[in-house]
Amino acid sequence: MLKINNLNWQKLKYIVLTCCFLLLFSGAVSARYTLEADEIIFREADSLILFEGNASFRAEEYTIQADKLLLDTEARLLKGESNIIISSDKEELYGESLEYNYEEQSGSLYRAEGSLEEIYFSGARLEIIAASPFEGKLTEAEFTPCKREDPHYHFKAREIRINPDNTLSIYHIVPHVAGIPVFYLPYYSVTYDPEGEAGETLSDTIPFPQFGYEQGTGITVEMSYPYQISDSNSGKIYYYRAGDEEERREFSNVHRLTDNLNLINRYNYLYEYDSDADVIDEEEEEYTLSLEYSIPGFSVEGGYLRNLLVEDNRDRYYITSSYLHKSGVNTYFRQEYDSEELIKENYRLSYNRGPVPWNLRYVDGESYNYYPYLHLNLPRVLNFNPYLAFGRVENAGIELNKYRAGLNFSYNFDLTDSVRYHFRHNYRLDHYKSGFDQNYHYFNLRTGLSYRGNPAERLSVNSSLFYEEKLSSGSSPLPDDREDDERLLKPALSFELAGELPESAWAIDADGSYNLDTEEWDEINLRIRKKEDCFDFFIGYEFIDEALIFGLEL
Repeated sequence: MLKINNLNWQKLKYIVLTCCFLLLFSGAVSARYTLEADEIIFREADSLILFEGNASFRAEEYTIQADKLLLDTEARLLKGESNIIISSDKEELYGESLEYNYEEQSGSLYRAEGSLEEIYFSGARLEIIAASPFEGKLTEAEFTPCKREDPHYHFKAREIRINPDNTLSIYHIVPHVAGIPVFYLPYYSVTYDPEGEAGETLSDTIPFPQFGYEQGTGITVEMSYPYQISDSNSGKIYYYRAGDEEERREFSNVHRLTDNLNLINRYNYLYEYDSDADVIDEEEEEYTLSLEYSIPGFSVEGGYLRNLLVEDNRDRYYITSSYLHKSGVNTYFRQEYDSEELIKENYRLSYNRGPVPWNLRYVDGESYNYYPYLHLNLPRVLNFNPYLAFGRVENAGIELNKYRAGLNFSYNFDLTDSVRYHFRHNYRLDHYKSGFDQNYHYFNLRTGLSYRGNPAERLSVNSSLFYEEKLSSGSSPLPDDREDDERLLKPALSFELAGELPESAWAIDADGSYNLDTEEWDEINLRIRKKEDCFDFFIGYEFIDEALIFGLEL
């Protein structure tokens, strides 16, 4: 047995370790690993190496740290004890003990804990099925968005599977509120995007519906439920309703026939009502049945579509496809037929790499059509974003050549440590030919000041005053290009008193919108909010509409 203590033999430790691992791993393991510790004991007869004190095992894509690591070079097995940390670029897992085969990249982490964005989870055992891409199974699991040791609510699940396609499959879920079980779900799915922006890497995070209420409108409810019937059959149910003014119902089911071929059912319903004008803005209800074939960079889908609301609800058929070329050019097309003819078509070419991203499209059969139309995003100069577009278009039965030039500008800077100035201006010019020879100018300005201060240790104050103006001049023969003029003043003021616990606060928010053209208030709102680490409850009053509102956001 050879014992090396790095307090006295720091240089010798690395020389001996390098020699040992060159001999032990040469020709046996293709991956490269680095191991370090304060004290290292090598038992040659047993092919065991013990690492104690700040022990670490480093691979290319992850690092394992522990108080103690035991390496079995014959079995290719790494065992860890006490304060286990498995870390990668974005995530960390914690545990009490570890068994890991570094050659097969599989093993088990016991009493595992970790987090993904705002979700904190733990389990009795995390079975590591593969390390790259990561695949695992967490048993006797609990998860919650609450950061405190005693969460307001949490979920227990028999099993959580971490899949290589960046999804989490959660089985047999029981939500607990204040420690009391409230209902049961057989399955739930969460999609994880490791490349997403901070706070946007997870979708369908919590299997709880969102509720709210507005006097005069009614109850608002939103629910999303991804489900799975079998390994080859899954889908999603979504429902949203805002009183009598808006309703959405969406259902999808995907049955995997082969690795590249899917049978897809979809149902969509949309209803929007304008209570001020007392008219239905939009109402749609469609059902589709299709086959989809997809491989990396290419997909094609075709099937049957039926409009369930139109009286002349003839059977329709469609085909759609997309292809991403290695050069970065993205192609897309969609054609829709009835039993007699082609009724809709949509073709797009786009390129988002390089200094001038562009989009070329041809659309026919919609309310606004392009025959074709090219849009160019020109290089950004300082805070100026210019763009150009031109082509032939049709709207409301009027077909013409249209040329558009636009310039967007945005600039913010701090006047003091507490006061910030904001300025944003968007301008566009539409020039119409084909017998019209008309110009249409549209200006959109937003400017103002914001303030943030802390007059007391736990008290913060936020206020702002913005001026917004939308102004058009000239004339446009196309109805959908026209914009409404308005001038608004928008003040806002909020006070927030932090609680004794982290991310806990009481807040009072007030905001309004004053119309300078009509010299009347369009909105005056007041809210009282109770903020916690994993929920936000508010109650308020809208003075112009004379409506009481409240809601709970999880």
